[in-house]
Amino acid sequence: MLLVDAGNTRIKWRIVAGRALVASGAVAVAGVADLAAAWRPYRLTGALISCVAGAEVQAELARILAASGVVARWLVAERENHGLINHYDAPEKLGSDRYAALIAASRLKLGDCVVACVGTATTVDRLNRDGEFVGGIILPGPNMMRAALLGGTGQIESRMRPLDELPASLAASLPRDTATAVGVGIVLAQAGAISALCGAMPDVMGNAAGRNADKAPLLILTGGARDQVRAWLTMELLEIEDLVLEGLAWIASEPACAS
Repeated sequence: MLLVDAGNTRIKWRIVAGRALVASGAVAVAGVADLAAAWRPYRLTGALISCVAGAEVQAELARILAASGVVARWLVAERENHGLINHYDAPEKLGSDRYAALIAASRLKLGDCVVACVGTATTVDRLNRDGEFVGGIILPGPNMMRAALLGGTGQIESRMRPLDELPASLAASLPRDTATAVGVGIVLAQAGAISALCGAMPDVMGNAAGRNADKAPLLILTGGARDQVRAWLTMELLEIEDLVLEGLAWIASEPACAS
């Protein structure tokens, strides 16, 4: 079974037999056509795909798989399935990547959680111990925030500093130069959004009625840009490399999908 996470920037994939990993890889979205050669050596029986990369990428993936005689299933969020209850107002409008990540988090049985994916966009979603997704937020990811400043200001560009060169905290002092001020502003915006949803969790989940009111939710951190934010997060967290693919693997292992 082929599992594909087609995101805004990269397309990551795995080939699995049951829960066993056979092969994996990744390409930039612009290199989607290269996947035909990458998948050709394998005798694929089917494909399960989360695609948020747009219609053009989806069409190319469909063409590649059809040419190989592989039946593709495109993941669409449902109200209740795969161990997750989805409280989005229109369940099918929840992004398939968020949906798959939440399924993976729910399967871990970790109690009340916040699932933060830091990538091209940053999503922060709340999941309760009963496997209910109750809502979340979306904001530009670190690099998109940086690009917005580069494109929307006249004099900052020459004074931007790579985010991986920033101090690890504000313990020593507040930024005193433009390059650091911009970078720290970006990572604080990311960390602040994540922290806000972690802090709001007890009230949202109704924990004040006696459900571990003073126990903070666990943060599950994923996404290709998470390294830029991790040092600014102070809560307990579990880091998972490819949470969307993990969710797809769970779905693919279910008898209904395997058949």
